[in-house]
Amino acid sequence: MRIVKFDRKFLEDVISIHCPRWREIPLSMRIKDCGYWGDPEVFSWYVDALLSADGKILIALKDDTLIGEAEIVPERLKCPVGDHVYLQMVWVKEGERGIGVGRKLVEECSKLARDMGFYALDTIPYDEAIPFFEALGFSEIESQVLMEAKPRPAPEQPKIEEIGKRELPVAVQMLAGQTRPSALLWELLWGREAVGLPPPRVFKVRVGLWEFVLGLFRPTADDNYLYALIWGPERANLGQIFDSAEMALSIAYDMGATKVRTQTWCKYRGAFEAAGFEAIKRIKWMRMKIKED
Repeated sequence: MRIVKFDRKFLEDVISIHCPRWREIPLSMRIKDCGYWGDPEVFSWYVDALLSADGKILIALKDDTLIGEAEIVPERLKCPVGDHVYLQMVWVKEGERGIGVGRKLVEECSKLARDMGFYALDTIPYDEAIPFFEALGFSEIESQVLMEAKPRPAPEQPKIEEIGKRELPVAVQMLAGQTRPSALLWELLWGREAVGLPPPRVFKVRVGLWEFVLGLFRPTADDNYLYALIWGPERANLGQIFDSAEMALSIAYDMGATKVRTQTWCKYRGAFEAAGFEAIKRIKWMRMKIKED
């Protein structure tokens, strides 16, 4: 087995290990079940976004057959859990699991992270994958909560401006929606309609002296809810975070949405609950410390 850098000639092979029947399934169903890894065109767009965020992809080859892949992205902007490289994906083909492929991919990802100057490899694992990551030395360092609310108009309307693509301000951090590094999430907001995904709407909202950025989109055409991303100042207090959550619901109301979901840090949970969000699920944020040379 060899671990090498991803080459686009393996693009459909990556899709095939994630979604073996992708040629037979409608796009919306593939994206719902397999995410960005369910369609070659969508995955190619995703790879462009990942590379724009300084990400890297490794693949595992057995002879010349792809049997696994892993992706990492550095978090270079402000983040509640500090500096880290995020393990965005590690996936092994069915029939090749349990023989150390995933472990080897993670080991190589940790080496790349160290080469980038980072000494923490973070991930949000699927529940069934938690034992695998614990065996590799990952442990929970923080938690998030998936939340949902019904849109409603806000009693007060602060200054709102709809914006297009621009550089994400380096002084902001993610308050909600951080399921991967900020720069990658920002890149993935743009160009969605070109690959058959619902386009986003992105707004700049001023709350007092602070400026927040809100992104709202439907993950797939079949989803009946909007997902919210919220960036704000590092020093934003719970009252200001409440205001930003309330504005997300108000904008979603104007967009005709019936539900809004987001994933926020547990320390901000109270602000979102006060705005009308209810918790659906607690989610572990895990980290493996990387030894220095």
